Amino acid sequence: MAGYTDPLYREILREFGCPYCYTEMISSKGLIQKGPNTLRLLDHSEADRPLAVQIFGEDPEEMFRAVRIVCDSGASFESVDINMGCPARKITSQGAGGALLKDVSRACEIVEAVKSASVVPVSVKMRTGWDKHEDAVDIAERLSSSGADMLVVHGRTVTQGYGGTADWSVISEIASSLDVPVVGNGDIQSPEEGLARLVGSGCSAVMVGRGTLGNPFFWRQLHLIVEAKTAYRPTNVERIEAAQDHLRRAIAANGEGYALKDLKKHLGFYFKGMRGAPAARERISRASSLDEIVTAIEQISSSK
Repeated sequence: MAGYTDPLYREILREFGCPYCYTEMISSKGLIQKGPNTLRLLDHSEADRPLAVQIFGEDPEEMFRAVRIVCDSGASFESVDINMGCPARKITSQGAGGALLKDVSRACEIVEAVKSASVVPVSVKMRTGWDKHEDAVDIAERLSSSGADMLVVHGRTVTQGYGGTADWSVISEIASSLDVPVVGNGDIQSPEEGLARLVGSGCSAVMVGRGTLGNPFFWRQLHLIVEAKTAYRPTNVERIEAAQDHLRRAIAANGEGYALKDLKKHLGFYFKGMRGAPAARERISRASSLDEIVTAIEQISSSK
């Protein structure tokens, strides 16, 4: 998830038991131009594996060149993922992300180009269509035939954004129609929901996104359920301590400027559902110093 699944948060998720991660979305144009900020998105430690690198772009030749840069960079990834699902206007207005589902022929050309450039398996993150579900299976079959080794399907159209609910019946239909693995995605907020979707959809796996924001405990809960141990729910104290730890580590890794600018959106998720959470999120978002952020967290701690 752009702006969220940076190396630091992936490190935290791994410590809680997350088995597989994706990088943030990386621009093919940025890679070709070798912009320092773009290349930095490839950074990861050996402990941050297995890891997929996710790339977006609208031009097959550019995508080919971008993937070659990744493969020649020395960075080790388990797979290359092509984003064909992002609904953000700044992405779709370029003809990339979810906009590719309006031009399936071009989308297939991109899959072919990336497949020819990559030395690792290629997956596609897609939605069920631009503004309707009816062609979802046909789109998925064409992408698979073009060389995609795996499809990750979010159960909304692009125009839905994150509104409404994910349609898992469409995901199931795609999973039953393809020979390649299909991973389902959308509206998984708990390990129990994820396991139920995995069993009920016929998918090879499920992907969790927004449900893990401010909630690295998701993975600890999942492992305990799978191991048939006592159900675990983090206390408010644990959640607050996790937010404080995230803040400390962000400052140590990236400096106070990063914590003030980029970490605010992360921190608010840790307090979801707590007494005083809306006010705390507001104080954090308006904070102009680290002391103000620390004070906001301490205040929600005292009101828990």
